Amino acid sequence: MEFHTPVLLKQVTDFLINKKFSQHIIVDGTAGGGGYAYEICRLVPKGSKVICIDKDKESLSFSRKKLKEFKFVDFLQGNFGNLNSLLSTLGVEKITGLVLDLGISSYQLDYEDGFSFMRETFLDMRADKNDTLTAEYIINCYSRKDLIRIFETYGEIRKPYKITDAIISGRTKKQIKTTTELTEIINSKINLHPKNKNKFFAKLFQALRIEVNNELENLNKVLEQSLNILQGGGRMVVVSYHSLEDKIVKDFFKTNSTKISVSKYKNTVDFYGLIILNKKPLVPEIAEIRSNPRSRSAKLRAAEVIGEKLQGK
Repeated sequence: MEFHTPVLLKQVTDFLINKKFSQHIIVDGTAGGGGYAYEICRLVPKGSKVICIDKDKESLSFSRKKLKEFKFVDFLQGNFGNLNSLLSTLGVEKITGLVLDLGISSYQLDYEDGFSFMRETFLDMRADKNDTLTAEYIINCYSRKDLIRIFETYGEIRKPYKITDAIISGRTKKQIKTTTELTEIINSKINLHPKNKNKFFAKLFQALRIEVNNELENLNKVLEQSLNILQGGGRMVVVSYHSLEDKIVKDFFKTNSTKISVSKYKNTVDFYGLIILNKKPLVPEIAEIRSNPRSRSAKLRAAEVIGEKLQGK
């Protein structure tokens, strides 16, 4: 069984591995089943190190098996939003590359509780089972105001008060514990067009997943930390799957980008910043989408660090 099919694999590695380095320390912050990491391990020069991070225990288990032939890989269970502290456990201060695939894995959709509306499972959605917040708690305990907020902001659902009222009405009669109970309550109260039903529920479940796993806040945290951890020439590649993530990455790259200015008297760069490597996000070609339909919404953005960030700057 394949844990997850890596999206835009060649493009990711082409951007990520800067050939100026004779050795690399590359972090895959969303290891999944090891798809990106395996290709990275094949391509990096001898003496390099690859670090696989994932908050999902099952993901790391798959990664270990897939990458067992490579002896220069470290595995860390944790949230990439805590990148600084995770790397400190290995004594790593600087890296040459960071890749993040922000999508939900095929394994989570097909086998873990709560991630897919296509299967009846408990409303869990925790990538890290040590976390306490679940989708069931959100559905049954969040206020009307907070439910509207997450459906509108994270799911980009129009008129979110309609589904919110349906949920609140349903939970007053009986606690909503499963994915099927949730979808049936909404279907009974709202007339969804058959052609739009799957897309609607995908947005709804996306909103819940983002809230459960605090995904956008953790993305902001890891991007900020990357500026301190990536050394000059180091590269960051982010693959996102919805507009909120992509906007965060786009705005971060733009805010921290700078023009190159080399001194006339010394061949050095006198400031710190990012060079955006692709002005427009790369998206999968039709052939990849046909072979892996879950890749259809992917967008890849990449940037390279110029100079070294000074402490406190």
